[in-house]
Amino acid sequence: MYGLMITFTAAAPLDDLEAPFTDYAHALTGMPGLISKAWLHDGASVGGFHLFVDQAAAERYLASDLATGLRATDGFDDFEVRGFDVLDGLSAITGVAPTPALAE
Repeated sequence: MYGLMITFTAAAPLDDLEAPFTDYAHALTGMPGLISKAWLHDGASVGGFHLFVDQAAAERYLASDLATGLRATDGFDDFEVRGFDVLDGLSAITGVAPTPALAE
């Protein structure tokens, strides 16, 4: 598995972002290789931790229309993208493991 931590600042208040973020969340459900996304918020900083089946799936997401559109959104600035190898064995112990269908 592979993780992406993506954070950015948003000029709009979180309440105003609920509808577009909900639409984005629904669009993410069709992203091949995405296992999950935990949504993050800390003041003006928003983002998420994305878990993918592998690094190639994460890179396909970063190159996708979804991700490029997000980075091009007016009022979203200071993007930081960090990638992480996931320790699969330990993650499985704590309940995080890809389903066989996702790993194929």
